[in-house]
Amino acid sequence: MDLRVTCIKKNNSQLAHERIQFIGGVDAEGVRWKISVEEAIEGIAVGKWRFYAHVGGHPFWLVVAVSSLGQKYLKTDHDGEQPVNLLSLRECPPEK
Repeated sequence: MDLRVTCIKKNNSQLAHERIQFIGGVDAEGVRWKISVEEAIEGIAVGKWRFYAHVGGHPFWLVVAVSSLGQKYLKTDHDGEQPVNLLSLRECPPEK
């Protein structure tokens, strides 16, 4: 299933693999979703999901990267080491 990521939940860490905690969006039925980066990485690994984000009018696929410390994290296929495109997305709205 392809899901568009439209928002993120981040913390103040300077480490690329810790900076984004959750990704979120709205599915084809209009239902808002938000999942942890760990859950997203697992879903990508088993082929359950593919995620993409529109940044600057262009779609980019999310990929699993590995930091120099060996930690997995998400970034777009157009990013360097830092997940710049994902970090440019707005913060996910608070849960009700």
